[in-house]
Amino acid sequence: MATDHASCGDRADRLVALVMAIAIVWTGAVGCGPPVARLVPAGGIVLIGGEPAADVSVQFLPDPLPGEVRPTSFAVTDASGRFQLKTTEGGAGAVVGGHTVILADTLAERPAQGEIATRPPRIDARFSTLAGGLRCGIANEGGEVTLELP
Repeated sequence: MATDHASCGDRADRLVALVMAIAIVWTGAVGCGPPVARLVPAGGIVLIGGEPAADVSVQFLPDPLPGEVRPTSFAVTDASGRFQLKTTEGGAGAVVGGHTVILADTLAERPAQGEIATRPPRIDARFSTLAGGLRCGIANEGGEVTLELP
């Protein structure tokens, strides 16, 4: 009978060891995922009709790259039309490569349904969509970009 008990204990030990090994592998796998793209410092200026544009929301949506996490970067222009990008995850800058840039006027008049705006928008609506957004590239070393609108 002592042999049976020892055998049972050996099985329990092996089971505990197996569960611990699975837990270790699973814990390591949870932290694994596609690599996050390298961020570089990036910013620039928005010009509308050749003049710096304050209070413009700027979003850089990176072109997808299989097997890599490429976060969106965003900013709002300051009084001189300048911006510094940061990611939605809190990182500074933007990923290297091509981006679709979407712009929106944070000061745009938004009349109630059925009412008419009293002033024309500063930014044409086509620049506020993925289909009509600007195209821009971020260089390997990052840097400044100029976004010019009519």
